[in-house]
Amino acid sequence: MSLLVRRRRIRCDEGHPCQSCLTANSACTFEEPGKRTHPHKSKRSTTLEDRMHHLESLIQSIPAGLLNGAANGNGTYSETQAGSSNGTVSFPPADVPYPRGVPPPSLTVYPLINPSTHFPRDDLAEATSRLSIAPSYLYFDDEGSTRWQGETSGLPLLDLLVELATSVEREPASNSYNGNGSFTTIKTEPSQTPVADWFPDRKPRRPETNPETLWKLITSHISPDLMDSLVQCFLSTTYYLMPFLHVPTFLADYGNPRKWGEPGFACFILALCAISSRHVDDPRVRGDSSDSLAAGVAYFELFNKIRSSTADRPTLYTIQGVFVAAVYAVGLGKLSKASALLAEAITLSVDAGLHRSADAYDLFDPIEDEVRKRTFFCVYMWDKQAGAAFGRPPMIRLRDVDAAEPAIVDDEFITSERLGPQPLGVESRMSAFVYTVRLFIVLEAVLDAPPSSNTMATPFRSHASNVLSGFRRHNDLREEEALLDEICLDLPAYWKPTPETGASEDVIRITQSQRIHCLEQFIRMLIYRHRFSELVTRRTLAANSENGNGNGVEQSQSEAERDAMMASHACAVRIVAAHMHTASSQLMTYYGVHVIHQLTQAGRTLVAVLLNCKTEDLSPLIGPSLDALKSCVGLLRRFSARYVCGLRNGDLIEEFCRLTRIPLEPTQLYSNPSRPPWLRPVPKKQSTARSPTSNDSPQSSGGPSPSAAVDTLFSSSSPGFNPTTLTAEPSSSTDLGSATNGAGPQSFLEPVNMQDPGSMSSAEFMAMLNDPSGIFDLSNMFHPGAIPPHHHSMAGARTTMSPNQFVNGILDIGVSP
Repeated sequence: MSLLVRRRRIRCDEGHPCQSCLTANSACTFEEPGKRTHPHKSKRSTTLEDRMHHLESLIQSIPAGLLNGAANGNGTYSETQAGSSNGTVSFPPADVPYPRGVPPPSLTVYPLINPSTHFPRDDLAEATSRLSIAPSYLYFDDEGSTRWQGETSGLPLLDLLVELATSVEREPASNSYNGNGSFTTIKTEPSQTPVADWFPDRKPRRPETNPETLWKLITSHISPDLMDSLVQCFLSTTYYLMPFLHVPTFLADYGNPRKWGEPGFACFILALCAISSRHVDDPRVRGDSSDSLAAGVAYFELFNKIRSSTADRPTLYTIQGVFVAAVYAVGLGKLSKASALLAEAITLSVDAGLHRSADAYDLFDPIEDEVRKRTFFCVYMWDKQAGAAFGRPPMIRLRDVDAAEPAIVDDEFITSERLGPQPLGVESRMSAFVYTVRLFIVLEAVLDAPPSSNTMATPFRSHASNVLSGFRRHNDLREEEALLDEICLDLPAYWKPTPETGASEDVIRITQSQRIHCLEQFIRMLIYRHRFSELVTRRTLAANSENGNGNGVEQSQSEAERDAMMASHACAVRIVAAHMHTASSQLMTYYGVHVIHQLTQAGRTLVAVLLNCKTEDLSPLIGPSLDALKSCVGLLRRFSARYVCGLRNGDLIEEFCRLTRIPLEPTQLYSNPSRPPWLRPVPKKQSTARSPTSNDSPQSSGGPSPSAAVDTLFSSSSPGFNPTTLTAEPSSSTDLGSATNGAGPQSFLEPVNMQDPGSMSSAEFMAMLNDPSGIFDLSNMFHPGAIPPHHHSMAGARTTMSPNQFVNGILDIGVSP
């Protein structure tokens, strides 16, 4: 708008040029920023350049004669005739000859200019229409921080009524006709009550912290050069998995001494150093230089000590610090502490209103708006990650969220004045993050399983359950699988796991592509395993209910059960193969705890498949499952050098294999008896199998029975899983043992072949069982030098032994517990 419009408070119609400027014969400067802190958020401003190009093309297409005729006043409509002496509104004559050389304006490209500027309008109706009745209320607290409250607080309703009341009390804006073809806009007070009107005699008080004191405390534990190295490591690795920062803004804050005195910033730096300490080999990050599991523990303890003073201030750095600390605690094996920190991060996010759209508030610049959305969805994703890993219900659901997805624009193209655009032909790194968020939304649907109705519940509980649940999902999760397919089809080719992506020199492209691929396979595996579990449970319940005493004849496997089992097996093998490829490429440093969770679930799926291969047609699954399981445990051992959760999950899979007599390198099972018993099942009351989603009590026992659990195991009727094509030089069993203890110098980031040289193939194992002498030592299976030569010559032979015969042979061997 022009200076005339600004000085006289004439309402601008946002045209280019606006009608008021045309009438006053003044240059229009509508696109120039005004005195407000933030730029004008006009939808037209984003397309101004396109509109100007289109306008130039229209002008160039007008014949010169028409322009000359218009200058001479032939057949044209003068703007000065818009008003008459009696003050009535006049319209152009109906026979105005519009130039035929101008193409008709496209209604789908940009809007036409309507005659709304010629009519007075009531701003009260417009102000009322802009008022939001959504149950959301964002406000400033006593310290000046933004807080959020929802509908049941009553504040959204009062906010609406107060705005209506103040709008009625204050005189609305009106346009008065001045008789000269234009209208004068009377100055109007804002429709919303200014912040200064609330508690006008009071000022926000924010307790200040001496930044020098915090700096000296932190640097007494972390030297400044080590801190810089850890922060740089975070920005080069973990940041690409959780891009909640605007890096240029963070770097400016990191070097600003005053920022260290603000709530949460110092704690956030400590959390960054703790989680980055697992990716470096600097002995200073460990309290005990010989214990790699102690990396970052001192920083985590210091984080818990100094954050109490800022725990109730939901600043972005506070939320980010608590969130990163929760992720670190998961890897540390402190599950209750990790869950508490993650719940706190979710609570702070809700308290700050990160889960709700802030488009209605003129408060956040583009940088802060994007950081708010990125931070929330990182917390949202890890809520689903933890739920899938530990079988817990989500703490926040998509139905509670209306915040928009983060913009697919990289940090270097976001400033405090404008957002983007992303240059054409340059794939944004945020694109991979947005598609990862969408995959986690599908994971929420997979996790959000309401329990089956309890037959012992009261009528009220049954009725209330039906009301509160809202809907019951289908047990087979077909809709979730279709939604997953839709996301994968929409994924840009830049991020798809294709040979072109694998051959790329861009490390970020390769790692993000692998991450998306493994997450997709992880979700599919959970879907198929859910179907598999439901069908196994139904078959077992049907057998136990035949005679009412649990002694019924076991029913044969249905086609649907076998299809679900084979599908879950294929996903598990793909997950292990992908992570083996990443490890062999020395790119595992770009990943973290989520890989341990995926490998753990893949390993448990493979154990379930091995134990459920009861028929000859399923025997081809045994070889690949066994080899993939060995590779899976090997990767978990490598992670156990830095992550306690990797050590625990690896031990659990090995214990399942011991109890069910799956030959998984038993010489390594008891290498460290000083470890605690990570998990032991509690004895159950009833002896009936149950569905994972039912409330019936499962089979009674203090633990799995080897003789009852093993119905069939392994044969060599099919080629096995061959991870050697994905790995580098094999490592010795001694190295694996040192990595398991967590004290060895070997880094889990190095490429490694998880196939121990002493292990046997499934063909060799079957050949040993068919030894004509019928006598052999079980230890020979794990020492190739002790195997007779004719056993090696039979490595490629196909066995004719049935799975049941193989099981009987295993049970006759009598593996000692």
